[in-house]
Amino acid sequence: MSGVNKYRLAFVEYYLRRFAAKEHRILELGCGMGQYRDSTSACYVGLDVTSRNYKDGYPRVVDIVASGTAIPARDQSYDLVFSVGALYQMPDPLKVLYESHRLLTPEGRGLFAEYNRRTLNRLEIEEGVKRPNWTPWGLKHLLQQAGFRKCELLPPIPREVKQPAKSFRLILEELVGQWAIVTGVK
Repeated sequence: MSGVNKYRLAFVEYYLRRFAAKEHRILELGCGMGQYRDSTSACYVGLDVTSRNYKDGYPRVVDIVASGTAIPARDQSYDLVFSVGALYQMPDPLKVLYESHRLLTPEGRGLFAEYNRRTLNRLEIEEGVKRPNWTPWGLKHLLQQAGFRKCELLPPIPREVKQPAKSFRLILEELVGQWAIVTGVK
């Protein structure tokens, strides 16, 4: 797994440590190479739509091959469901969030670190594929629509940030950064 370490984001590892206890079961949607598999002591399960390698030297490490809209797992199977830069690639992000909510235990948490509007607009132009267009606040609204409560915007910083610095960081990230990070509780 050491080869994928360079693809880890420090803020994602921070939030996984913050929100996932050793006894928890966690599910990563769009896990790809599974680079966060050993970032936590929780029981990690990676889901992706395929198990095929990206290209030579970049294998996918997948436990469940399935769509994010129809995950073969019982209700309340996970304590944390998360994704990193994957939700925008899924055909129906709101349906994925409903499915994530279904899978969570009571008081379980969703954590979605997704590309923000600026980055999605750039990807749409570069790739020639229509992309969602959400701000962090828009992504928060999607989580709320899917039934999540206590939704909170998080900055892409691997440490706790207090107000008003947190608000400043969130606005700065939307203006010049690339991430929209939202967490919510079932």
